[in-house]
Amino acid sequence: MSDDVFYDTDCLSCFVSIGDVLILKELFKKIFIPYEVYREFSRVYILKERIDEMVSEGFLEVVDFDIESKTYDFFTELRNGKLTGRMIGNGEAAAIALAVENNGILASNNTKDVIEAVNIYGITRIRTGDILVKAFNLGIITRKEGDEIWRKMLNQKRFLTEKSFSKYLKKHPDNKF
Repeated sequence: MSDDVFYDTDCLSCFVSIGDVLILKELFKKIFIPYEVYREFSRVYILKERIDEMVSEGFLEVVDFDIESKTYDFFTELRNGKLTGRMIGNGEAAAIALAVENNGILASNNTKDVIEAVNIYGITRIRTGDILVKAFNLGIITRKEGDEIWRKMLNQKRFLTEKSFSKYLKKHPDNKF
């Protein structure tokens, strides 16, 4: 498995929407988003501005695939539900296709839409909570800071599985990546 992490909109937006991507920069040398995810961020000016800043810093790379490639065919089949029996969004399908093609990691909070593909293709999936757990376990953040970050994300209407980072940490104390 490579260290390349391919983000879908829901996971990356947790950090971008609160204007705090420092944890990501501490944990990863570089992150990747499909062009389809970039388009989703482009709908909200401030989010696009933050994404563009990470691109200009060289921390985030927007990845596109040729429409005549096997990756594009795989993306289309994922999106249309031919491979998993469930139609999913462009961002999720593109992130999965790139993670599989590059033997990378999928960063997605959207369990319902991605879990079937994760299981079928054996890719590693991380969620926002897993990123914060790793930051906590490495001493990058404290539990209190994790709870504050989590609260900010919830205030921005981000969907997270628990009401606090502390509760997530109790259920998932180990790093997944």
